[in-house]
Formats: sequence, structure tokens, C-alpha cells
Amino acid sequence: MTRRRRLLVAAALAVALCTGYLSATIGHRLDHGSSWWHGADAESRTEGSRTEVRFAFNPGGQVTFGASIRNPGPWPVTITGIAVDDGPVKIARLAVNHADEATAVVFDPAAAAPFHSIRVGAGMELPVFVTITIPDVEVAPGSGLFFDDLAVDYDVLGLPRQQRVPMGFRLLVLSANGYVPR
Repeated sequence: MTRRRRLLVAAALAVALCTGYLSATIGHRLDHGSSWWHGADAESRTEGSRTEVRFAFNPGGQVTFGASIRNPGPWPVTITGIAVDDGPVKIARLAVNHADEATAVVFDPAAAAPFHSIRVGAGMELPVFVTITIPDVEVAPGSGLFFDDLAVDYDVLGLPRQQRVPMGFRLLVLSANGYVPR
């Protein structure tokens, strides 16, 4: 009887550990960081609690902006991929500035390194530069392309995850006069 009891206790413990592991990893979410960046070719506006970063619509041109991704913890994550999940918008380049516990989040385009899988500790932020190519699509006057999150692939405790992480602002590529491809 004791052997059977040990087997049941071991099985119950294994189920509890597996359930706890899955619950902890599936429930782990990333969030927007404390800062963002744009170059001189954009303007930003804040109305109430919403911030908008505007670039001019220039088909085939590129715009670069920065957003920080925060890992609220309690475990470190490895960010393995970042994408703009918005139809015709494609990423031309991803770069990062490394932040450590001793420094605040800093956006420095000159010191940015090409993106690769990178570990982000609990409570830390990763500053990311995203360069997108503006597609050659028809746009009505006064409208454009916009998005406010990034699709982020990451591993937490060895489990691959994907999440749409808010950037903390809305990016708008505005066509004041409209555009029709030739």
C-alpha cells in the first residue's frame, strides 16, 4: 500500500508542477516601456492620455521610430522576434540599444546594434528601433497607415510565446493630400 501511495503522491506532485509551470508561463505578459523615440522627420502630439507620432506618407520611403518593451517580471524572457503586424507595412531594419540595471532606457541611434535574440531581465526594458518601408498603396486625403503595437515573439522559462505588445503611442503615416499609385 505504501508503494501505491508514493506513486499517487508523485503523480499528483508532477501534475501540480506542470500546471503551475504552464500557468506561470502562459500568464507572463510583456508591456510597453517607459519611453519612445522619433527623429526630426516626425512630430508628436498628446491629447489627454493618447500620444500620436506622425510621419509624412512617402511611398517607398522609410521611417524610423523607437519603442521600449518592458518585461514586468517575475522571470527573464528572451525576445526572439519583433514584427509590425499591419498588412502592407514591412520592417526594413530592427536595432536595439542595450539597457542594464545601472542605466535608464536610452535611445541612441548611433550606438544601436542589429537586433538578435536578446535576454531581458525581470523589471527591465529593451529599447528597439524599428525602420519600416512605406508601401506603395492608395491612400485617401487626410488618411494614412497607423498602428499602435508590435508583434513580439519571446521565450519565458523555455516556452515560446507571441504577444501584441502596445508601444505606448500610436504611429501614423499621414497622407495630407492623398496618394494613388501609378
